[in-house]
Amino acid sequence: MPSDSPSWRESDFSVPDRKNPRRWIGRGVGLCTFLTLLLLLNEQRRDGVRCEQDCYGPHRTYEPGHPWTNYPDAWQWDAQNALMSMSFLVSIAALVFLFSGRRRRAVILTVVSLVLSASFIAWVQLSPPVGSD
Repeated sequence: MPSDSPSWRESDFSVPDRKNPRRWIGRGVGLCTFLTLLLLLNEQRRDGVRCEQDCYGPHRTYEPGHPWTNYPDAWQWDAQNALMSMSFLVSIAALVFLFSGRRRRAVILTVVSLVLSASFIAWVQLSPPVGSD
């Protein structure tokens, strides 16, 4: 394997070796995995609470017509949880690809994970507040 730098036998060790610029790829994938883990843990906490005492407003009615956040069995709760779980699993797959030396796939999966996480955050922020009428 030809190299631009001299071998260790020919080096005088006075000039430090240049660091690999690709190390930032690994740090980015690791950071993305950590952030998606934090988002997933927050979503698991939020999913466990759902709407609790605020469900159906003060009258506890089962009538339709209220925002979906007022119903503990609404499919949107499960869909948000699944979206964030998928984002975390994709980021874990990116980390596995990074460790196996397939950086391009790791970067692609990291971008997919970030898009899923951004979609989750946007959906949660645009959801009606719990207990609203």
